[in-house]
Amino acid sequence: MARTRWRWAVVAVVAAALVAAPLVLAALPASARLDAGVLRTRVLASANLPYQGYAESTGSLGLPDLPNLSEVTSLLGGVTRLRSWYVDPQHWRVDEISGVGERDTYTVPGSQYVWDNGQNQYTEVVGDQPIRLPRGGDLLPPDLARRVLAGEGKVAALPAQRVAGIDAAGLRVTPSDPQTAIGHVDIWADPGTGLPLRVEVTAKGQAAPFVVTAFQSVSTRRPDDDVITPKPSPDSGFTATDAPDVAGALGEFPLPDTLAGRQLQADRAGGGRGLGFYGTGLAAFVVVPLPRNVSDGVVNAIGKVGGKTVTLPAGQGTLLTIAPLSVLVERSNRRSFLVAGVVDPALLTQAAAELSTLPRRRP
Repeated sequence: MARTRWRWAVVAVVAAALVAAPLVLAALPASARLDAGVLRTRVLASANLPYQGYAESTGSLGLPDLPNLSEVTSLLGGVTRLRSWYVDPQHWRVDEISGVGERDTYTVPGSQYVWDNGQNQYTEVVGDQPIRLPRGGDLLPPDLARRVLAGEGKVAALPAQRVAGIDAAGLRVTPSDPQTAIGHVDIWADPGTGLPLRVEVTAKGQAAPFVVTAFQSVSTRRPDDDVITPKPSPDSGFTATDAPDVAGALGEFPLPDTLAGRQLQADRAGGGRGLGFYGTGLAAFVVVPLPRNVSDGVVNAIGKVGGKTVTLPAGQGTLLTIAPLSVLVERSNRRSFLVAGVVDPALLTQAAAELSTLPRRRP
């Protein structure tokens, strides 16, 4: 953008003056400051604020590629480039851009569409998806910030930052649950609208964040309906499904109501079948029943990068910790589970111990 503007300046001095003003303003120190509690309220209230923009998320966790989960682990171990158009929680589009193509996700009431341009394929997922894998759009600053602020934690004001040309007010969230491995989360948002613009997530005991996601450009102009409406072309493939992706890819097992003293979030986990979330906020962890052939591959992968064996009451586990994330695979003669979260490894070990003693199958 800057190069284009300066090329125009060579041709027309007037044009140079017009475009120089925004550049100068962007370089000025940010001065916006807002009470942290007020900013938190505005961020949470921004869910229905339309916007469109381009964001980049950088993750620095060196996670191994896990069978059937490589797209998930890559989100926290590299740069994710995202174009987004958002009207409200039921009308939005996110394009995840890579060096080999892009994957576009559209949400409309009652359905979601995924366009994979590498495979020239549209997939319609009909109905709600209580069970799904994380995706690139979850790392957009508005989505990530609102999930963090929806949980418990102390908030304090931070110095302002200039983000995507906006004088953004900041706040720091320090989790109150001692069993989380997250030290703090820093959020910068437009002080007027509450739209989150930049999020940095830092592990306990670490100086640098392991996830940084920020808009490079953003506007609160409502996206045109034409942009957020999926349009399969006549020569593209098309398929429709109503099956939750996690249950279909990894298996299904009725999970207990509590693990390690944490309650199952049944509304997020399809009633406890397939993938289960336990606890809330930044101290939550996830449980996924694994087919035996999948668990063998996961154990092999994490064993190669430092996973350690732990003894369980009715089986054994393989635990890998790459701060702040911990992953544990529980295996017994009955079944296998993957347990993961940004939590104390002892919490996952306790959960795995309880899973190892579950009966073979429950109706």
